Amino acid sequence: KKRCGWITPQSDPVNVAYHDHEWGVPVHNDKLLFELLTLASAQSELSWSGILAKRDLYRTAFSGFDPSILSTYDAARIAETRSSVDILQQDGKVESVIENARRVLQISHEFGSFDQYIWSFVNNKPIVTSFRMSSQVPIKSSRSEVMSKDLIQKGFRGVAPAIIYSFMQASGLTNDHIVHCFRHKE
Repeated sequence: KKRCGWITPQSDPVNVAYHDHEWGVPVHNDKLLFELLTLASAQSELSWSGILAKRDLYRTAFSGFDPSILSTYDAARIAETRSSVDILQQDGKVESVIENARRVLQISHEFGSFDQYIWSFVNNKPIVTSFRMSSQVPIKSSRSEVMSKDLIQKGFRGVAPAIIYSFMQASGLTNDHIVHCFRHKE
């Protein structure tokens, strides 16, 4: 099978599985969208490989990324969460996730779902690109800049345009599989 250039014969099986079964697949589940947004924002400290390796720890620490549960976290629960995953010990990381969960709930109330809000940025259908090499894939786009700006205006943290572009790739808002990759047409 031909894959995107960032997957090599030496790639970790977790990364290969992520590429083959998740990356670029359209997501319409609010919890999974919030999970992918949170994981994308963790890239400022970890590589995507590192994040995938700790994904189950993140899911446990953040109550399955359920915004309804996360929005109720108090100071004691925040401290407990911070100590449960080493990367979360940095000031503000857990608090950012909790605050973003509260914003997801507000958006869900306003737009009907987080899914409807997120997908409105791409007119409710994935953007399919036609890059021939991984080096052609941008780190941000005009749409990620617009989404980032709107999320920031709504009170989200850790949602810079490059983070949002990574989120768009992870959640299938954009299909950046290289044209020769077997996943490009799927």
